[in-house]
Amino acid sequence: MKKILLISLITLLPVMVSAQLKVGIMSPDQVLDSLPETSQIENELEAYVQEREQSFERSYQTYIERMTEYSERMEEGTISGNEQAAMEEELMELEEELNGLQNRIERQIRQKQNELFSPLLSRVEAAMETVSRDLGLDYVINKTASTGDPIVYYASDRGVDITERVIEHLTNN
Repeated sequence: MKKILLISLITLLPVMVSAQLKVGIMSPDQVLDSLPETSQIENELEAYVQEREQSFERSYQTYIERMTEYSERMEEGTISGNEQAAMEEELMELEEELNGLQNRIERQIRQKQNELFSPLLSRVEAAMETVSRDLGLDYVINKTASTGDPIVYYASDRGVDITERVIEHLTNN
């Protein structure tokens, strides 16, 4: 039984050695940072975020003004029981509206970010696929993991780093 296993292993060893996978590594952040479109998209997104923040700030300011009025009238004792109840109800509604507005704005920002970056990410993915095929790679692994992307625990210097080739492909086409 051991002889059969040993013969099988010796026979399969050359096949296993020749079937090694070619793996490349790439830094998507570096690729994105090298493209001029990235800063344009980031600027557009930042302007959109500021616009949304100003919208929220106006609503928040209204809430603060009403809260201040309520607090001052309570301190002065110039508010009746019915007015106090009505103002407290109004303040709770304003607070709920603010929370809803904040959630909507966060969704809108995520949606805008996806809308702006999707075409660029598609181009990077297509360039990566082209470069990988040209180099005969079986896999490309993310070199960095700061954004929760796949993590590389070890990458030898023998790995084929295609980052520069992807940048070249994107900037020359």
